[in-house]
Amino acid sequence: MAMNHDVYVAANDCLLNGGNSLVQMYTDTALLLNACAVSAIEYEKRKDDFHLSTTKNIPKHLRLPVEPEIIFHRDDLAPVYKDQVLQRIAEDFVIRMISLIDATFEDIYEAILPILVPGISEIEITKKIRSAWQQDTNGHVKLLNFLIDDASLVSPVGRQSTLQMVFDRYYEIREIRHALVHTSGELSQKHLTRLKQLSERLPENLRNGSLASASFLQTGRILLSANDIIQLRYWAYTTIFDYFREAFNESKNTPQ
Repeated sequence: MAMNHDVYVAANDCLLNGGNSLVQMYTDTALLLNACAVSAIEYEKRKDDFHLSTTKNIPKHLRLPVEPEIIFHRDDLAPVYKDQVLQRIAEDFVIRMISLIDATFEDIYEAILPILVPGISEIEITKKIRSAWQQDTNGHVKLLNFLIDDASLVSPVGRQSTLQMVFDRYYEIREIRHALVHTSGELSQKHLTRLKQLSERLPENLRNGSLASASFLQTGRILLSANDIIQLRYWAYTTIFDYFREAFNESKNTPQ
């Protein structure tokens, strides 16, 4: 049977909200990128003996017991805004982007559970959402298996990528987020092994679409640029939000 129409409506609303939130998130990030560019240009123009203290304007009652004063001289500031600060903005964007996508899928799960499981309690819904990202026996998370097995979600016709393949790409970016949060961007052997395994689940002729081969991973440490932010934004919107909107749209009209 085709997907329940109410499931489609609920999921589509969540995906639309997620896509809109991604656009707003990038808008805020774009302003930070602009601030970095303007700061770098202005500090390069200056010829005086200017220096910047990161702690000078902290009120005394909010200072640390041992307060190190970090000072940047004029010649140091432009490179810092072009490299160190930019990298931190890019890392923050990736972390927040994955949190947003996680939340969008969890919102879908929460919205469609009562439709497909009438009478389910709020406590049970909460339990299922908490375990949504646990690996199931088939190598995919419980959430994806629920969407396919219970919500009747099918892969869009005419697409090379299946639902499982798209989620594998999402598992890859979640590994990248994990490295940013837990190992300061250093890819551990565990990260590298997992990325390799996910890449090899793709047909050989499609492996260039794996994030495991992204240029910002090649040194063993995640090194992101402003261009990577733009590419990941495009990837999230098209590969995740657009793809799943298409999948839900087709599934409501597809006999199972």
